[in-house]
Amino acid sequence: MTGEVRPGDGRLTGEVWLGDVARAARALGTRSPEDYARIAALLGMGGTPAGPPGPGEADLTPDEPARQAPARPEDPARPPAENPDPGVFGRRDEPAEHATVTVLVPGDEPHRPHHSWGTPSLPRPRGRGEAAPKPPHLPLLAPRSTAALLTSVLSRIAPEGELDVDRATEELAHARPLTAIPRLPLATLRHGVQILADTSRAMEPFARDVEDVIGHVRALAGVAGTQVLRFADVPTRGAGERARATWRRPYLPPRPGARVLILSDLGAGGPALNPWRATEQEWRATVGAIRRRGCAPVALVPLPERHWPRWARTLLPLVVWDRGTTVGKALGARH
Repeated sequence: MTGEVRPGDGRLTGEVWLGDVARAARALGTRSPEDYARIAALLGMGGTPAGPPGPGEADLTPDEPARQAPARPEDPARPPAENPDPGVFGRRDEPAEHATVTVLVPGDEPHRPHHSWGTPSLPRPRGRGEAAPKPPHLPLLAPRSTAALLTSVLSRIAPEGELDVDRATEELAHARPLTAIPRLPLATLRHGVQILADTSRAMEPFARDVEDVIGHVRALAGVAGTQVLRFADVPTRGAGERARATWRRPYLPPRPGARVLILSDLGAGGPALNPWRATEQEWRATVGAIRRRGCAPVALVPLPERHWPRWARTLLPLVVWDRGTTVGKALGARH
């Protein structure tokens, strides 16, 4: 605790510490509490200097212990003094029951407007051993036209539509009997679809697109009308529905009339020094077996036309597997 006095008032100036009181008391040979209080008051640490010693105090010697007045009992009916004398160090000693505690109550905080950031926050850091989240899938085919595009590519035109009134009228007008009811042509998938999905190294970047197309074909032709065979590089080396160890060799085409959808790059993609790249002869053998079975093949190729092999352009219908492919372009490539 420190005390500071101003110059000109006849008192000491500067800071006073408890050590100063102790040194002064030691130099003066002080032993009684009253002398300590007088020294502290003279040094400016609270209290007032005591006056001349009262009767009985002058007779005390330094070696004689101070006498203490008998304690008077506290009167509960007497009100406490309004301005009691502060203690030695300026502290008031009050009973606990007379002390008051001020409780701070928080005020009403004004409503703050919600702040919106201009850019999204960064994602949470991935923990150790936690799998990385998959990025959003953007399919190669436009979602709005995928169903119509696949229907136009895979369906077969058969005379199974409504009654062809014009043809029936012409036959009857020429007095020719109707041996069969003439019907309008109708695109149908009731003959089924076989999907040949390439799982080679070159097609790994398009694995999710392959599954996306398989799901759309099953929704169009039905699960029972869709057969999915997986192969690597070329079907003649083996193809099957389950694990590679169960693949059947040679490849067996579907029943007559079915459409065969090939999801492959036909050996045009992948590493330049790929020793397992499919050859022209292998693909010609595959397409020949499909056609001899009475089926029509068509291929979705995830490469631009400039990267297609020259022999593949005349071997079977090819459709660019890309967002820019429309239904009209798919029909033109098919025919």
